[in-house]
Amino acid sequence: MQESAFVAWRNALQQLTGTERDAESWRHARYRFAHKLGQALAGPGSHGEPPMTGHVVYAVWLNWGLLYVGQTSNAERRLRDLSVGESHHLGNTFPPEIWKRVVVIAWPQLAEAEIPIRTFGHNEVGLGLEHRLQAVLHPLANASRRTVEGNWRSVDWDKSRSVGARTGKEIDELFAAVQKIWSDASNSSLCRVVHPADLLESE
Repeated sequence: MQESAFVAWRNALQQLTGTERDAESWRHARYRFAHKLGQALAGPGSHGEPPMTGHVVYAVWLNWGLLYVGQTSNAERRLRDLSVGESHHLGNTFPPEIWKRVVVIAWPQLAEAEIPIRTFGHNEVGLGLEHRLQAVLHPLANASRRTVEGNWRSVDWDKSRSVGARTGKEIDELFAAVQKIWSDASNSSLCRVVHPADLLESE
């Protein structure tokens, strides 16, 4: 089944890029969609919410479940590039056209973030949230890493000695607050929920 789907995918791409004009049209259409998705994630919200800026955690789902969890200190740039893929790897393997949902949480706006920020600073808290969310939720794209030999190695979050691993253990109240939003995400000034398929339908 996977082999036949791969052949169909490859054939479809060859058809979409079969001539120079087709290839240019395909390139423009993909960027138009990626730009629109980036704007939906980082720009002003559809109901007047302010743009997403600064520190956020974010996640991407496919139809079957959670694919990726990340964090950034520069939401206005990172979220726009997430779907373009020029400096972010995710879209190169899992095209944004097949993403089911993207959720962004501006965690510094939470009251529970005040003490952790004062204690550890924004950067360390962001890494701590990212590590702890990944360790609890095991998103597929974060669960293994490529090796130079062309293989994959599993990530053991419990054995990590990274800054994120250390800080993640010290932010229980903030993590609980983020988890609460995570489980019932809806659009607000501190949470952005985008369904890419809605943007495809408007193309």
